[in-house]
Amino acid sequence: MRRLCNRSRLWLLTVATAGGLFVLQGCDPTVRDTVLTGVGTAATSLTSTFIQAFIQSLQAQDQQTATTVRAVLDYLPQFA
Repeated sequence: MRRLCNRSRLWLLTVATAGGLFVLQGCDPTVRDTVLTGVGTAATSLTSTFIQAFIQSLQAQDQQTATTVRAVLDYLPQFA
């Protein structure tokens, strides 16, 4: 069942891509360039957003660790 689902997704992606290229082939060159530029910009923005989110998640983890270590070092002398 899983193989059928994966094949259908791949087939749907292929058909959608081929259909989009076929439709853009008959368009005015200005419209085609505008659409392709928009798709490229959206893909670039999406990729950079995921990279920035990943970097921020790593930075947030480092800050929490430093805060925990700092709290332990500040309060440890009280118990000794």
